[in-house]
Amino acid sequence: MVRFFGYSKALQKENKKLKKNIIWIHAVSLGEVQGALPLIEQLYKKDRLCNVVLTVTTKSAWKFMQNYLESEMFADLENFTVEILPLDFPWATERFCKCFNPTVLALVETEIWPNLIYSCKKNQIKVMLINGRLSSRSFHLYKNLRRFFMPVINEIDMVIAQSRNDSVRFIELGYNKKVSVLNNLKFDVSLKKNHVVNGLWFRAQCKKKIVWLALSTRDGEEKEIIDCWRNRFSPEMDEILILVPRHPERFKKALKEAQLAGFSVDTRTKFLRTEGVSSNPCPSILIGDSIGEVQMYLAASDIVLIGGSIKPFGGQNPLEACLQKKVIFFGDYMFNFQEISNGLINESAAIRINRYRDWFAEGSEILKDKNKSKCFGDNAYNFIRKRSGSSTKYADLLLVDQRDINSNF
Repeated sequence: MVRFFGYSKALQKENKKLKKNIIWIHAVSLGEVQGALPLIEQLYKKDRLCNVVLTVTTKSAWKFMQNYLESEMFADLENFTVEILPLDFPWATERFCKCFNPTVLALVETEIWPNLIYSCKKNQIKVMLINGRLSSRSFHLYKNLRRFFMPVINEIDMVIAQSRNDSVRFIELGYNKKVSVLNNLKFDVSLKKNHVVNGLWFRAQCKKKIVWLALSTRDGEEKEIIDCWRNRFSPEMDEILILVPRHPERFKKALKEAQLAGFSVDTRTKFLRTEGVSSNPCPSILIGDSIGEVQMYLAASDIVLIGGSIKPFGGQNPLEACLQKKVIFFGDYMFNFQEISNGLINESAAIRINRYRDWFAEGSEILKDKNKSKCFGDNAYNFIRKRSGSSTKYADLLLVDQRDINSNF
């Protein structure tokens, strides 16, 4: 009902609790949701009684938030709700906007939906684009359709970009208001103590000296990483490889690749099946088959390869690895996180490689030198910490009287 018609029974029910001055945040997928969480947490730290609605689009983002709602931060909140965003049909977005009548809509990163924006303006809802980002691909797409998108983006009351390059791109698309810049919200990711504790316990169950973690791998990557692991692995090695595919539907495929290669293999779920106690000996390869546990896998590991970066998939967010002071590797294809990856390389906080086998070869040398591995970890941690703080500024902005939104920035 909500996707095609914009009718949300959940929001109508919650609206009786939320009442007025509702802050609406839309983050389409899991990555954007995780980026928006520091802002949402700051909103409730500053004002426990503030009213927030978060909308998402993808199933993975929805499932992640259902689990997250059980966390200490959200468990007892009655003034926070999550809903699926309707498709961008005018009748659906119009009905959805009227359903709970927020004061402001904060779109995260690159969510330029014409009918949604027009419906908000029609209902006198302020529209902000926060943590604004335009990848090279998105920029050229919008630029080719500039005549169509220029009127749409100029209906947005405020654009706040996550970098100078992004701000320039919004202006080149024809946005005729000031584009402000704040650091990427993802720099404000917080360490989840329960995930760290679970990760350290998980590692203890593995009983291995070195844990290699390939995080957010994409289609075809697991096979090549496993082939390199075959050339490296011997039964006497006190090491384990953890593969965590980016998309849940590929968990089984990654498991099959490891089995076909002849390794002893298990999944995170089965390995810890009996009330959190490992019932099997530690395998050579373990498949991370859970959602929303990136920090747990990181806490269990020593050295991390960012998936989707050696092949041209665009990479993945390395900042949670920075937060846990891990030795980080990625390839040349980090174009979805270009400024972050370049900054990490410039500050000796990560290592760039060309081949999967280089991860094992160079990583082994670094791990042999405790001072060198500690230096990479410390540099990574300092990199993220000195750029944090934008979530507080965004929260202050959203909590002021929204009628004066532009004058309060």
